[in-house]
Amino acid sequence: MRRRRWARAAVVTVAGVLGYLVLGAVPAAAHVEVAEARPNGDGTATLTFSFDHSCDDSPTTELVVALPDGVTASAVAAPEGWSGAVAGDRVTFTGPGLETASVGVTARIVARAGDTLIFPVLQRCADGGSYDWIDITADSDHPAPRLIATNAVLAAQPGTTTAPPLAGGAERTQGDGATLGQASVVVVAFVAAAAVGGFVAVRRQ
Repeated sequence: MRRRRWARAAVVTVAGVLGYLVLGAVPAAAHVEVAEARPNGDGTATLTFSFDHSCDDSPTTELVVALPDGVTASAVAAPEGWSGAVAGDRVTFTGPGLETASVGVTARIVARAGDTLIFPVLQRCADGGSYDWIDITADSDHPAPRLIATNAVLAAQPGTTTAPPLAGGAERTQGDGATLGQASVVVVAFVAAAAVGGFVAVRRQ
């Protein structure tokens, strides 16, 4: 009898741990990412941003992508029924609610091979819920989509003249090649612009 009880307890414990691990892994895996970067052979590359989830039970109705310095969009590709528009360093996609989808941005990229380019994204849903994928660290809860620049997708590389040192002796780059200060400025400006434009997450009645 004791052996049976012990066996049952072990099964329940293992099942609980497995359930925790499986369910706990879902939110961490849910995000918006750069799924593909395809060179077009004309100095541009098409970046595909994809999402595989929405806000609980409410589908996604809008994505706003912020372009970092050195990236200039020239065309968009939206899912059927959606529209896309470029306004400066913002690309906005809107349409009927979708649970999963991919959108495309054709852009000219000027960077150095190995640089990490950060693309903050605002994801909005039909019920007013939202996700702000703006964190510049890859292992955070809401990481911004990122792309490691390669020669294949670059239109050009910036000049190699030595830049003046940063104030206070701050480091200019992270270990992964991303310009931390630049990424931070992009994120701050993006969030500020979203607030002014009414994109900040609010629960609409």
